Amino acid sequence: MVGDNGRDDSLTARIASLEAEVMGLRKAVQTRTVIGQATGLISAVQGCTPQEGFQLLVRMSQHHNVKLHTIALKLLDLSAELGPRQAVRAVHLSAEPNGRVAASEWPGVDVVHAARRLVAAYDAAREAEDERPEVRRQLADQVTLAGQLLAEKLTEVGWLPGD
Repeated sequence: MVGDNGRDDSLTARIASLEAEVMGLRKAVQTRTVIGQATGLISAVQGCTPQEGFQLLVRMSQHHNVKLHTIALKLLDLSAELGPRQAVRAVHLSAEPNGRVAASEWPGVDVVHAARRLVAAYDAAREAEDERPEVRRQLADQVTLAGQLLAEKLTEVGWLPGD
């Protein structure tokens, strides 16, 4: 059947369907890559097979009530900040008593933000060219405060022992 614009409507519908399918496949490849990386990280840290690592990732996802792809991304982000062992431990142990943590409430997010703040403060202090003592002291204070905040966040989620 030919439409008003002179094009075959069934052909246009088929093209749109194929474009949607291609987009879905591209997203699936990206998602699987992240999930595969997180699975490998868990397998390496836990000393288990990739299949067991994937099952642990699935259980973490269900335990935290977070999509598998989302928990995999968070695990990889946290691994970059804290190292692989702490990241796997953090994701695995950070659930609230009811066993559910919304993605926006996941404790690792606060830790990552605090770690990034510390890195930014450290970089600013290191790269500062101002030699005035009061400026250097202010930058050093910012590094100290950012370090204290990170320690507080790590203690809150149980990754550092409390005082």
